[in-house]
Amino acid sequence: MLNLNNVDQIKEILEKEQMVLAYFTTADCNLCKDLFPKIEQMLEQFPKITGIRGEADKDPKIVGAFSVFVVPTIVLFVEGKETIRRSRTISVDELASAIDRYYGMIFE
Repeated sequence: MLNLNNVDQIKEILEKEQMVLAYFTTADCNLCKDLFPKIEQMLEQFPKITGIRGEADKDPKIVGAFSVFVVPTIVLFVEGKETIRRSRTISVDELASAIDRYYGMIFE
């Protein structure tokens, strides 16, 4: 996963890549630290998705640009458009299932 803590860098990736999974966090979020390795492992099932991690406390513009009011927030962008959003308590299996539907339509 790419660590991008600048809203402009994130927007640039969203414009270039077909599917992007954005993981928004803050430095002091313990739940985020526990969930992150599980999300990275889940992304291995979807090799064509670009994963990015943005720390909302390093660039406050991230909060406004992507409506990140609680962490962790995970957003799947398909062709630059928000398609799936999950926040706080996240089931990795449920998220993978939801992503798989879009992944199959786009890449398979």
